[in-house]
Amino acid sequence: MKNNIAIIGAGLIGRLIALSLTRQGYKPTLIDKDDTKAHNSAAYAAAALLTPLGEAMHCEPNIVAMGIESLKLWPQLLATLKEDVFFQQEGAIMVSHAQDQGDYLHFARYIKAHYPQNNLEALNRNQLEALEPDIGRAFNQGLFLPEEGQLDNRELLTALATELKAADISWLSNTEVIAITSLDESTEISYQSTNIEGLNKECVTQTFDLVIDCRGTGAKPVKGSHDDIDNTGSTDSLDSVSDAVCDKAELSDLRAVRGEVFRLYAPDVNITRPIRLMHPRYQLYIAPKGNGHFAVGATEIESDDMSPMTVQSAMELLSAAYSVHPGFAEANIQQQIAQCRPAFSDNQPKIIVNKHTVHVNGLYRHGFLIAPVVLAQVNELIQLHNENGGLSNKTSSDYANFKYSHLLPIS
Repeated sequence: MKNNIAIIGAGLIGRLIALSLTRQGYKPTLIDKDDTKAHNSAAYAAAALLTPLGEAMHCEPNIVAMGIESLKLWPQLLATLKEDVFFQQEGAIMVSHAQDQGDYLHFARYIKAHYPQNNLEALNRNQLEALEPDIGRAFNQGLFLPEEGQLDNRELLTALATELKAADISWLSNTEVIAITSLDESTEISYQSTNIEGLNKECVTQTFDLVIDCRGTGAKPVKGSHDDIDNTGSTDSLDSVSDAVCDKAELSDLRAVRGEVFRLYAPDVNITRPIRLMHPRYQLYIAPKGNGHFAVGATEIESDDMSPMTVQSAMELLSAAYSVHPGFAEANIQQQIAQCRPAFSDNQPKIIVNKHTVHVNGLYRHGFLIAPVVLAQVNELIQLHNENGGLSNKTSSDYANFKYSHLLPIS
């Protein structure tokens, strides 16, 4: 049994995989350039909506199916944690202003045509007011998706960190991976500390039986650099190594998509379920996180820009939130965040095996939505790795019988 495993990236997926490994008896090494609070991760900036039907018009059917399946798995996963994590599955509501009725009706027709087996309830003003009294005053109708849900992303990240620290794993925070080298029998990782207070800046190289790379946008190849690439061993030219290897690992297609979100404290706003506002250019979401706290977001920009939120985005988000509930006018802005999410050109998540390295990436805006299914696929890969002494001689057909390969094929 090969049990020397490293996980690169301690965001949502990295932490879930690390915890799963500890419960299987492993002592994985977790390497991340952020600190253990993960404040610079895409997972920290997320709203953690578990609304597969709400996303249905903007993603492929397999994403929706993974989201529906994950909604069944999340309660089981959360029940194993020692710390409580806010989880809600009381439905979500879609609304629109009168001038945007076309988008609203198009969404309703789409869900009824493509997902007739899932519940969708058309609400008049009285029915809407019975579910969400504060929303019912502003809209004459709405769509209720009773199976949708959400969780608290920050509580979950903290709870996972608590479990991992209790398991006493080797957690190398504030540590950046410089290179990944795939060998015939193992994988080498070269890394160094990014802690400005640390005295030891020496690059360390360590060998592992299996490496699971969950760095998100941190794994995006940089042409002409040896950073963040999967090195096959050729040293003729950094450019040629980067190009050849990225094509092989299919990471050259990885891009960053910027998202922006507000965290508001609005004790005068009584909204209990996630609300989506249909709009020609974006879907505003308002996610209540309890005790007057809300996540408000919608922006999706094709950019790897990590600078603070723009005035335009701020005005659009806050104006839209105010149009849903005037109580947001008196809300306290606790935080405004801009973060980049990893996506491939087809916006599909991918699990890519390259010898003894597994890349898990491209979860885009669906990380929390599909995470339990992704975790299940990785767990089956780890089991196969141990039973066969590695994955280097495997092909896609060897993974076809995994439980969720019809939704998330492994390449």
